[in-house]
Amino acid sequence: MAEATVGRGGGMIGTIAAKEFTEILRDGRFKWTAAIMVVLLITALAVGWQKYTAFSADRAMAQGETNTQWLKQGDKNPHSAAHYGNYAFKKAGALSFFDNGIEPYTGNLLFMEAHKQNLAISRPANDLAAVARFGDLNGAMILQVLMPLLIIFLGFTAFSGERERGTLRQLMSMGVARSELLWGKALGIGGAAALVLVPAILIGAVAISLADLGDGADNFGARVGVIAAAYTAYGLVFLLLTLGVSALSSSPRVSLMALVGFWAFAVFIGPKTAAEISKVVYPSPSLGEFEAQMKTDQVNGLDGVPTAVKMGQYIRGLMTEYNVRSPTQLPMYFPAVRMQKLEELDHIVFDHHYNSLRDTYLKQRRLQDGLGVFAPLLALKSVSMGLAGSDLLHHDAYTRAAEEQRRLMVSKMNGYLSKAAVDLNGVNDSSNYMTADEAVFAIVPPFEYAPPTFADVMREYGPALGLLLAWLVAAGFFASAAVRRMNAVAA
Repeated sequence: MAEATVGRGGGMIGTIAAKEFTEILRDGRFKWTAAIMVVLLITALAVGWQKYTAFSADRAMAQGETNTQWLKQGDKNPHSAAHYGNYAFKKAGALSFFDNGIEPYTGNLLFMEAHKQNLAISRPANDLAAVARFGDLNGAMILQVLMPLLIIFLGFTAFSGERERGTLRQLMSMGVARSELLWGKALGIGGAAALVLVPAILIGAVAISLADLGDGADNFGARVGVIAAAYTAYGLVFLLLTLGVSALSSSPRVSLMALVGFWAFAVFIGPKTAAEISKVVYPSPSLGEFEAQMKTDQVNGLDGVPTAVKMGQYIRGLMTEYNVRSPTQLPMYFPAVRMQKLEELDHIVFDHHYNSLRDTYLKQRRLQDGLGVFAPLLALKSVSMGLAGSDLLHHDAYTRAAEEQRRLMVSKMNGYLSKAAVDLNGVNDSSNYMTADEAVFAIVPPFEYAPPTFADVMREYGPALGLLLAWLVAAGFFASAAVRRMNAVAA
């Protein structure tokens, strides 16, 4: 008996799904909506692919040119060469053609020079004003914003419309189980929505193969798989919520109003509110405040002991260690040693302030992820950006690597100067007598860095992915409960 029920149930679900799918395809409104969605997706992916390939080519060329400029800067004092500096260019995320995340708002090149840790820069802030208001068109944004709306328009009449027409009562009088109705309609509507995405999936696959988008990305295939699963779960959340609301609504109009209201909250109001809450709970300093406090601490010291006092203690310690009466008697070029020590004292201040800022941004983002309990998009966005390589985690890896390169460059130049110019201790204007050439500049290796691994990303965004799955489970329970409680006859 149980086996017969299962077999009949599976067949009935398939029949209902096929009927729902066919009716949707015949609907002229679906054809127009699907066509617009496909065009937008293909356009966004094509534009993203073009931007990615152009940026990657420009980045490789620019990094090569600036490395050559470093080597060919001409004979000069090694410390002056450190002031001449070099640039570090950021790599595009492995899937940033699909989801460019925070990349439009963060810098992609960073100038490395002695005595100063610079911020990454890109476009001027005023150029980003319109983007910040309306978002940057990409495949991820279309799926995050428009895919739920498409599902709502396809499914808001699933039960409320059938009830209004009287066909729901007929189906149930024929012995069709409520669960069969739910999962049959879910399959039919979900299949129609998925059909819209097929062209975009094909375009994305072609883009990946042509542009070698996975080059250098750890576990690229796994990234693609998880990001696809995350968007599938997101779509299913809205599908199940749509069916549940339709089952409980007294009319299609009520169903549509409730669902569009939730969509507006989940996609626009919720994320914006979460961002504002995170800024209030974990406030970050303005750029002016950040730089002013850092400069103050460079002079006064984080521990209240001024840098000048620490330098005096350091010099006296060196003189005691080498048993000399004057810094000019040290067995190394004193100005170079002093400049390197100042750099190292600055490192302590830089690390304190930049780590504090990073920690604040991380807390803000994690709080926003947690608020995803009210809006599934918050959880999806973090997972999507992380896997695409366009999130704060990847940007932080770039800026940290650039700072390590800057410190390496300065220490090698000062280190060379401290040994090569030891005979110039006590000579006035000694920098005029000590120059270095390309062979010396070549001891600084070219800038390279490794983005976070797939394991790093999953470790950071595992909770957000878990929250998205929790939404899916909750939506499934809601839809099942709603269908069990729904009235077969209009009130």
